[in-house]
Amino acid sequence: MSTAPHTCDHAPAPAGTHPADTLRQAGLDVRPLPGAIDETPVGLRRAVAQRDVPLLFRGLTDDWPARRAWTPDAVRHAHGGRQVTALMHLPADGVLYPRDQALYEQTLTMVQFIDAMLTASPASPCYLAYQRAADLFDIAECRFAELLGERDELDSDTRVWIGSAGTRSMLHSDLKGNLFCQIWGEKSVTLLSWRESPAAYPFPDNLVNSQIDIARPDLARFPRLSQVTFFSGVVGPGDILYIPRGWWHDIRSRTPSVSVNHWFGPPQSFSEYLALLARLGPAYWRRTASDFVRHGLLGQREETRFFFSPPSTGKRLYQALTTGSFSRDNDPTS
Repeated sequence: MSTAPHTCDHAPAPAGTHPADTLRQAGLDVRPLPGAIDETPVGLRRAVAQRDVPLLFRGLTDDWPARRAWTPDAVRHAHGGRQVTALMHLPADGVLYPRDQALYEQTLTMVQFIDAMLTASPASPCYLAYQRAADLFDIAECRFAELLGERDELDSDTRVWIGSAGTRSMLHSDLKGNLFCQIWGEKSVTLLSWRESPAAYPFPDNLVNSQIDIARPDLARFPRLSQVTFFSGVVGPGDILYIPRGWWHDIRSRTPSVSVNHWFGPPQSFSEYLALLARLGPAYWRRTASDFVRHGLLGQREETRFFFSPPSTGKRLYQALTTGSFSRDNDPTS
């Protein structure tokens, strides 16, 4: 992606700082993550059926084997010699990586990575992220099928995230419904409804990544922030947060952390993204047309400076017209 990063002269926010605090200090409307009344699999399935309301289920995975088998000590003993490729010495501030993501990648043993993630400074975090859980662990130790029942469709996908304090997945939107589960440690999660997408200020070349750093909201640059409601809270060990498809979410590690997420269900449609593109205006239309030619027709390589960069909107439009799938390279289950 070629969009230039927005620089800031202020020091990074401390890893333990909750983004909700900075949003409230800026005068924005921030409410607690909605908590489930029925914290059972039945309650979760009911929330998924409604599909438009996020809900936090405390302690719903307390009896999962993964809660014991995927802790740093257990991983060190069971998988210590395995080689992994992790993101090391990541930036602690800014929305885009200063360099291409590949330049942060380093191959090392799991023991070496666990040692690094437990001791890394929040100013230089490290992350073993977006890994297919089945490639590292026994996926049966997570019981998503039991939670979702028939809604756990064939095109679901489970990923594991192991990282130090200070890791960040900046404000972005997923194509599918998401069960975000905390195995060990704590993360802060901040949500914004898909209906409020213009206030997320997507990048002109990328409708699923926001230009906003919610730890340092800039209302002069992003004035629509003052018109929306955020939901924010801490997700701890044993908790599951249901994030409906399309909802914008920012996730940050308050401590060294092990998390797992499960994408499921049908993706957002081509028409939903076209409707958003229409709302965003001419600057987005021009960039989409340019990327349609450069990265679609001409096949030019795109930069990867987002957190696991998706294709540009223009390239996705090209794919929709040539393959019938707007989300082919951005669907985590494909």
